[in-house]
Amino acid sequence: MTLPYPGYSWSFNHHMGRVNPREVFALLESAYRFREYPNYRRLVNQALVADEVFTLNIRKDSGQVDAWRDYQQILSELGLIYSTKYIKQPHLTSIGLMYIDGTIGYSELFSSQVLAYQYPNGHKTDISPALEEELSQAGMSIPTTRTELDTNSGILVKPGVLILQVLVELYRQSHSPTLNSHECLLALVPTIRNSDWQDAYAKLLNLRQTGEKTDVDSRRLRDIQEWFQFLDRSDFVVKEDNKISLSPLALAEIEQLQTILDFHNDPTTFWISQSSSTKSENALSWYGFFGSPSIESQWIAPDELRSQEYLSNNYPDIELRDEIDSPPTVADVSEINLRPFSPSIPEIVDVNVEVNVENIVRGRIRLRDKTRQHQEIIAQLATRLTELSYTVTDDPNSVDLLAEKNGYETIFEIKTINRRNFQPRIRLGVGQLSEYRYRRQLQTQVRPTSILVLSNTFKMQKWEPNYFSSEVNIGILCSRANSFLALTDGAVEQEVQY
Repeated sequence: MTLPYPGYSWSFNHHMGRVNPREVFALLESAYRFREYPNYRRLVNQALVADEVFTLNIRKDSGQVDAWRDYQQILSELGLIYSTKYIKQPHLTSIGLMYIDGTIGYSELFSSQVLAYQYPNGHKTDISPALEEELSQAGMSIPTTRTELDTNSGILVKPGVLILQVLVELYRQSHSPTLNSHECLLALVPTIRNSDWQDAYAKLLNLRQTGEKTDVDSRRLRDIQEWFQFLDRSDFVVKEDNKISLSPLALAEIEQLQTILDFHNDPTTFWISQSSSTKSENALSWYGFFGSPSIESQWIAPDELRSQEYLSNNYPDIELRDEIDSPPTVADVSEINLRPFSPSIPEIVDVNVEVNVENIVRGRIRLRDKTRQHQEIIAQLATRLTELSYTVTDDPNSVDLLAEKNGYETIFEIKTINRRNFQPRIRLGVGQLSEYRYRRQLQTQVRPTSILVLSNTFKMQKWEPNYFSSEVNIGILCSRANSFLALTDGAVEQEVQY
């Protein structure tokens, strides 16, 4: 087995077998709820016990309940939060917010992230003493980070995509679409790029034909086993002992699976480390990229699979599954009644360390009309517009944000989207903006600019840029990590983009 460099492995968090839908939801939801508190870690741990998600398991070293310490590394590994090594307070990514808002299910979340996880990345950056020793014995210089080592070695691989592509090919060539951890380690791990998957497939067939019995490094084999645990939580595979096989769902949707594998095999879909950036800058860039999957990058389960049992298993807080776009009561729509904008996200500065967490858990207010992701994007956009010297207002019964500068107004409508609903929700947003624009023009006799802001990036079809810019005259902005991407070339959206 010739590796890209001595000691190379698909290293992964060795606690993947411990996670389940309810625990991941509870961790993320508690982290979001207490993200502004200086003592958030204590409050999160108390909430998890009060909510009866975790038992009162006291750590021997600290004498305290500390589920957060045990699990937060898994959350950052999965791209659901930024690592607290770089952002001290909990900071959920877009896909983390999507999960607690119920706009993506548990197995869909894992399916999307197992496809997008790659080497090099900005999370696995440390060079262990064991790896350092192997590199030294081979006479190789030791770079500062694993990210740099992978990049310099020409590695550009998404292991989940490679494994699934080989399984799909086995199926298409009338072989049993199964793979065990020993075969994966010997035939697939040495592969440097996803574009070389056919070489890995040929190695696998040769390994099976020769019946080669080779001793393998137990640490590297354990990494493969963790990858199998990761894949087992997706919609794609079924795991049995040390073997995985394509799931009935994957076999039934083999063409959809191949389409998304083709997308992820494309080198342009990879995160690229910037050699001029610091370790911290690369890490933040990675979490933003991995935690904000584009529409094309997301996997969705077929509608016929989404039975009540599936929904119960995948959406622990099922009442938050859909965002409501209209107020619960009928409002007078003849006027747009603006007010100074004030974000609904709490900014906590001075807090009582003896907060009654149990009361908060039992009596917390649900965001029934707008999702948390929706509110986060509004707050981020309002901050950006204020930086650009706009005056920002809103109307709780209609306009998400109205920004004015130099006598010109722009109406912004925010839509949270996923791969399942993005087309109808874009159409809904276009209709709302057309109405708000018309009503505002009746009030002021001046036609405002209109911009639709989407929670995910997506690739426009050929007809869409002209349709939005000329036919309906609506700009498109996409939220991407901590920035905005303009898909149309209007002056305002280009100004907001950074």
